[in-house]
Amino acid sequence: MAKIEVHCPICKQWKKIEIDENAAKNVKKGLLAINVPVGMICEHSFIAYVDKNLIVRDCFIADFQIDVPVTNNSQQITEENSFLESEANKFDLIKLNIPDILMAFIFRSIFLRQKVVVINDEDFLNKYILNFFNYVMENLFVINIVVLSSQEFEKDKENYNEYLVFKSKEIISDRSKLINPKKIDVEKSIAKKFLKENDIVSALIILRNEIQKIYEYSSNIAKLLKDSKDQTFTLKMIVDYISTKYNEKIHVSYVKFLLLIVKYYFEVGIDNVSGVSNLLGSL
Repeated sequence: MAKIEVHCPICKQWKKIEIDENAAKNVKKGLLAINVPVGMICEHSFIAYVDKNLIVRDCFIADFQIDVPVTNNSQQITEENSFLESEANKFDLIKLNIPDILMAFIFRSIFLRQKVVVINDEDFLNKYILNFFNYVMENLFVINIVVLSSQEFEKDKENYNEYLVFKSKEIISDRSKLINPKKIDVEKSIAKKFLKENDIVSALIILRNEIQKIYEYSSNIAKLLKDSKDQTFTLKMIVDYISTKYNEKIHVSYVKFLLLIVKYYFEVGIDNVSGVSNLLGSL
């Protein structure tokens, strides 16, 4: 048995817990997922991801549907689900063929509930692009993505007037001026984090949880504003709300990013938040 130090991602309490060294060493790909139940460290339940060297890579609130066996010491340990294992090599093609800026463009489009055309002339890759974005957004953000060759797009271009259109690092069409390459820092950050991670399974787990965090934070802000239409909020109040709810420090710039999602994806007005008058005009 080995002891690892695990921190709760919600309240930040920590404790050293025991895991079976062989369970981690036998991980063929990616990370070992350790389900930390309520009471083991604190009042929260979450998942800790540990690599084969017994290093805790990250901790997240549970969002994966995974089959969790019980070990001799009552810890619940499992590898990432079999689907992720079986698809890992296919998802690796995304890392090799999709540049970070294109990934960031697509993330921003999805977060703002926009329809997307990705122009790609490597036909073998098309289904993997769709599978990738379907997987990382599953049960979170709804996506509307079409992957076409250059020839297919030119032939039916008039059918995609309402779509944001991207090809490699280029923005081909963005009539509403929703994508500013200089102002998509959050999307670029999570794209680079995914691409920088050497192991594809680890990369997918971390990316999936980053997107889940964005969804949860923005949906909670949307509910707050919708339920309090007659109240005026400041950006600091929104920062404090999320920081208190999740016990995580966030910056005003991140809250502005979340408010765009509230406005476009959840379709909740943000007029009762002071300090955002120029937000929508400076995407």
